[in-house]
Formats: sequence, structure tokens, C-alpha cells
Amino acid sequence: MQFLKEDPSIHVEYGLRKKVIALDTPTRWNSTYKLLHDAIAYRDVLTDMYNESRATDGQFITNDHWSLAKIVHDVLETFDNATHIFSYVYEPNIHTVILECIKIICTIKQTSLANPGAAVKRLLDNMKVKWCAYFTEFPPIYAIAAILDPGVKLEGLTNLLTFYYQQLDVQFDVLYYVNNCKRILERLCEEYGAVIQPQPVGSSMGASRFGILGPVLKKSRPDGSGSSSSSSSSSSSSSNIGVGEYLTYQFETEENFHIIEWWKNHSSKFPVLARIAKDILATPASTIASESAFSAGRRVLDEKRSRLSSESIEM
Repeated sequence: MQFLKEDPSIHVEYGLRKKVIALDTPTRWNSTYKLLHDAIAYRDVLTDMYNESRATDGQFITNDHWSLAKIVHDVLETFDNATHIFSYVYEPNIHTVILECIKIICTIKQTSLANPGAAVKRLLDNMKVKWCAYFTEFPPIYAIAAILDPGVKLEGLTNLLTFYYQQLDVQFDVLYYVNNCKRILERLCEEYGAVIQPQPVGSSMGASRFGILGPVLKKSRPDGSGSSSSSSSSSSSSSNIGVGEYLTYQFETEENFHIIEWWKNHSSKFPVLARIAKDILATPASTIASESAFSAGRRVLDEKRSRLSSESIEM
């Protein structure tokens, strides 16, 4: 795609700015999205130049090719958005991992239903297989972080995961997994509670900030279970009562809800859980940011610039 930068006539003839299109990396969906995002904006010039170069063998780019490219672009856009959220380090994001993964799977499934063509189906089926290799079961820390979101908690997490595996067409014991995460949180309360004793209290709730996934959070499960399972721990030991009280009471969460501020404001009511939330929510959702920092560090601080001061490196 270097010709887009070198040919000065392109921006005059097509009304486009000169640009070097991003290259694709087979192992990174984000790079494929960036390639398609750039290429679609230049579809006319790319089509004309490619078709002129292949006039002898008849292998032309058609509108069908661009339609397929647009479908793949739109699917990968959701993935790229989630990646940017997971790589952010200035706000807590680990509690959003399951929500963002659901959005990705919903996009893949809806695209598959809307485009029954063989090429699209084969592509999306391969994406689902690759996805399942990594996200058939979430590490418990993602689920615990979601439980510590007062707009999700135990019942909301159960509903979200049930919906997720339905979209994924995978059999998974959601209740067992959620209860296991709850037991882990209770054990954490026992350890933290040796220093801080919780004081139960409550208020009321709304979940408007979850958008289209709001109804999923609220719906009743087929087995008739609901908030009763989340209050079962309230009769446990005093060190666990913070979990039971928190899961039983409902809280109001506004559209501009900030989870760290929420736990700071409720730390006097749930001191043990607030301390746990502070530690859990400080965990980065992925290693993207740290890997990027190390990569940038190698370019800045190499063997020829090994005596830079910390202030210079920071700049």
C-alpha cells in the first residue's frame, strides 16, 4: 500500500488524502480491523488500481468482496473497542470484562444470523472456535469483580453468564461456577475480616447504565432461583456477614456510576468488602498495557542510551 503515499495524483483524482494503510498480523484481530478500516475508506482507489494490475488474469475486486470486508470490519470493531477498554489503566476495568465479552459474542452471533452466506458462516465459525479456546470459562477474578459491581452482584452475574453461554451455544454449569466464586469471596472476607468488621446497611437500585444488557441482569432464571441464593450467606459467620448483607440489599447506580467512588462512599457500611474491592479492582483486565510499556521501554532505553535519567525516560 506504499503507493498511496508516493503517488501525488491520488488525492487529486479521488479526493483522498495520502495514507499508508496498516498491515495485517494474522495472530491479531485488531490489526485486521485496522487494515479493513483504512482500506474501506479507500475502496475506490484500491479497486481501480488492483483491477488494472490484474487485467490479464481476470481476478478482480468486486462489490461482493467489499461487502464481506464490511461485515468482518463491523464484527472486529466490537472486539477492538473491548481491547481498548481492557488496555486502559487509569480507571478500573476488570469488572467490565464479562460484559464486553458478551457484546463480542452477541455481535458474532447476530452477524451470522443476518448473513447466512457460506463465506461469512465459515469465517464466524472459525472465530467462535478460537474464542472458545480462551473464554469458555472466565478466571474467577473477573466474576468476583463483577459481583463487586453493585449493579450486577450475584444474581446479575448468573443471568449474564447464562445469557453468554446461550449465545455461545456451549453447555456450562453456571450456578456451580457462580457459587464457587461466591465461596472465594466469602473466604476473602474471612481473611480481611480478621482486621476489619463489617457493618450491614442498605438502600435501593437501578441498572440503566448497562443499556441493552439491563433486562438480562434483571430477568428471573428458569429454575425460579433469584436473589434468595444471594442472601443465603447472611446466616454464615460474622466475618461473612458483609457478603450476605451486600448481596441482599439493592443499591442505586447512576448512569455516570464510578465503581471506585461507590465503594469509597460505602466503605463505612461494608469496610471488609470495600477493602477487598480496592484490591480486586486494582487488577488490570489484561496485560496489553504492561506489554506495550515494556515494548516502548526497549525503544527508549537501549544499549546506546543506557544512562538516561528517570525524568528523561518519563518524558
